[in-house]
Amino acid sequence: MVRGGVLVALVLTLVACMAVGQSGSDAPKTTINTTYSEDVPDAARTDFESAARIWESCLIADAPIHIHLTWIPRGPTGFATMNGARNMDHLPVADVWYPTALSNALAGTRLSDADDMNIFLSARTNWYYASDMPIAEDQTDFINVALHEIAHGLGISSASFVPWQGEPIGAIGLPNEWVDYFDYTFERPELDGTPTLYDSFIRLADGRGLGDFPNPSMDLTYALANPTIHFEGDAARTANRGYPVGVTPLNISHIPAFPRAPNPIMLSDSGQGESIHQPDAVLLGMLEDLGWEIADGCGA
Repeated sequence: MVRGGVLVALVLTLVACMAVGQSGSDAPKTTINTTYSEDVPDAARTDFESAARIWESCLIADAPIHIHLTWIPRGPTGFATMNGARNMDHLPVADVWYPTALSNALAGTRLSDADDMNIFLSARTNWYYASDMPIAEDQTDFINVALHEIAHGLGISSASFVPWQGEPIGAIGLPNEWVDYFDYTFERPELDGTPTLYDSFIRLADGRGLGDFPNPSMDLTYALANPTIHFEGDAARTANRGYPVGVTPLNISHIPAFPRAPNPIMLSDSGQGESIHQPDAVLLGMLEDLGWEIADGCGA
């Protein structure tokens, strides 16, 4: 999810962006089909298709991915909710919500006609589209944000929530005011306390995971706010030079900026004034840990 304004580094040329997904190692490895609410402008549709083509060149899966994009008059710059599947014979981890896009990929076929993710983007944002040159400091790069939101729908998504009003009691996989703000094209996964697959990779420095805390509880809030909170996976660790990947406290579906390192595409305010048009190695490592097969050369 991208909240409010946005900030990133690493400008890629328009020519390089258009080259992605055209030939050779960048040829599509899967198919992403997107439907749109009627009010999504043409420029947004064009750039979202560009983002989808980039992800198509990165993911190896026989099952097509279905996305629905809604243009919202108010709310955050961007928000994504994944559809979920759990406790199916082909899913290796029990009692967690898999994104249906990944569940289908692991099954080798689509198991439902429902959309795999819903993405919501704000009509109020001063968007930068690829047809504009150059990007201004007060603009938000649309392709950058689209890549970020699709990544949430692919599984970089925690079921954790800490209320911003009243008692800040943290919860995982329970009803909350944030997810209830939006209308979805699919029936949401049951909010009965089940974490997402992503949540099962989250650890503190002492080795405890989110499941080691009462749900809901203030203890869980303190865990989510812990500065040592991180994503622990072999591929992500390798991509991060042997270190676990720190996630943003209280906003753990995102990765913070680090000194002397390029800003990650999963920065919580990704996209303002500059552009990232390729998934970074750390993000790809996290997706690989979740179970995605990543194409060679993606993000190069």
